[in-house]
Amino acid sequence: MNYNYKERYLLEGNLRYDGTSKFPTDLKWRWFPSFSAGWRVNEETWMEWARPVLSALKLRGSWGTIGDQSVANSLYIPTMTGSLTSWLISGAKLYQFGSPAAVSSSVTWQDITTLDYGFDARFLNSALGITLDWFKRETKNMIVPQEGLPTTYGTPAPQSNFGSLNTKGIEIQIDYNHHFKNGLGINLTATFSNAVTTITKYGSTNSIDDWYVGKTYGEIWGYETDRLYQKDDFAYDASDKLIKVQVTDPHGVTYTVNQLSDPSAPTQGKLQATNFYFGPGDVKFKDLNGDGVIDAGSKLKKDADGNPDYGDLKIIGNSTPRYIYGFRADLYYKGFDLSVFMQGVGKREVWGNGFLAIPGYNSADGAIPEAFAGNFWREDRTDAFYPAPYNLAGSNNTLNMVPQSRYLLDMAYFRFKNITLGCTLPTILTEKIKVSKLRVYVALENFFTFDHLGTLPIDPEEIDGVSMWNPDDNYNLSRTGVGVPTFKSASGGIQINF
Repeated sequence: MNYNYKERYLLEGNLRYDGTSKFPTDLKWRWFPSFSAGWRVNEETWMEWARPVLSALKLRGSWGTIGDQSVANSLYIPTMTGSLTSWLISGAKLYQFGSPAAVSSSVTWQDITTLDYGFDARFLNSALGITLDWFKRETKNMIVPQEGLPTTYGTPAPQSNFGSLNTKGIEIQIDYNHHFKNGLGINLTATFSNAVTTITKYGSTNSIDDWYVGKTYGEIWGYETDRLYQKDDFAYDASDKLIKVQVTDPHGVTYTVNQLSDPSAPTQGKLQATNFYFGPGDVKFKDLNGDGVIDAGSKLKKDADGNPDYGDLKIIGNSTPRYIYGFRADLYYKGFDLSVFMQGVGKREVWGNGFLAIPGYNSADGAIPEAFAGNFWREDRTDAFYPAPYNLAGSNNTLNMVPQSRYLLDMAYFRFKNITLGCTLPTILTEKIKVSKLRVYVALENFFTFDHLGTLPIDPEEIDGVSMWNPDDNYNLSRTGVGVPTFKSASGGIQINF
């Protein structure tokens, strides 16, 4: 239903009735309404004073709900998983089956409700335009596992409409188009967007490793790095060897550590592993909770008494791209044309994975970026950025390389995606060779990038590599930077129209 009164007041209402075979019979069908309204303020008689400058101004708002049925077809079917065993009876292997999957009988649509306020304005005879939108998108009845089942339940928790989240964001676009009397024409467009997603309902989950209420989508928990340990941080015996001692942390757990020269300094024994003791050249973390030991506690937002219990961990970043912006400029002047397209991300952090992002990651393989190989700690290079060499055996979450602030990758970037310069020859010349238009051009693609990754061979626009033959196949196990990079290219050409 649409209503328009004097081209000033606009109303629209929609009502959908959608069904899907993915849900039980009595839950297949749902009604989904939406409404919108607009007010063309510039059409009001009392706005005549602004018409020399204001060409158009429209205020608008909308609210609507749509159903999401992008779930597995068998979500409410109690299936069993089977596989061959290694046992042989009469020369044949036996099949084994697990417990039937627990299912909920009330799985239904996920509801996505969006509220949007915005305006569209044009100025200076419509040469300058501004569009702004503020939106709030709520996903209700989100399908997540049921909480509160004991570990002895015997099968994974059933999934149903137990969760919700909301996203708040803003989008802005500004454009300017003008043709000057001297023949110069310009088209400029700038865009900016930002959004944050927060979990608003997810059972009683309280672990920082899970989806807890209040969690920001993409948040990264880790330790705050102090610096690298130096030789004078430790105690030595008469033969100048590190002294090993046993210490007991506040939780009653005993560790063997290299003795620190400062008896009041926090110990990191809980982060050690077999044959690895933190020593000179290793990472030193900050004791944020002041209990004298560096650890992650129970990784709970709140313990039984309502107090934080995540040790020395903190939110050190967020992997969601924020403050996304772009700019395009097209200029024309007497046969010459210049087009420039730029884009970037203002904020994004990633805790890397793989040998390009983690120093010591499978170092026995011999594949080490120069950024690591030329800047690791040793006794004659104590101001190095990276710790003393150690083979992490394919891990990005152990020893010196637990998630932390010092080696978190800053993936913010600014890139010139395209620069094209062209020249169209005058028609008076091309007509002589029976050509209606002849244009010569050169173009640069992805030629200039500005980021915060130093000499690390990682493209900030390509995070996890994927197969070019199957984009859904993460063939390299999410290792950072080893996918197909964004290629730089330079090209030239001639366009001829007869």
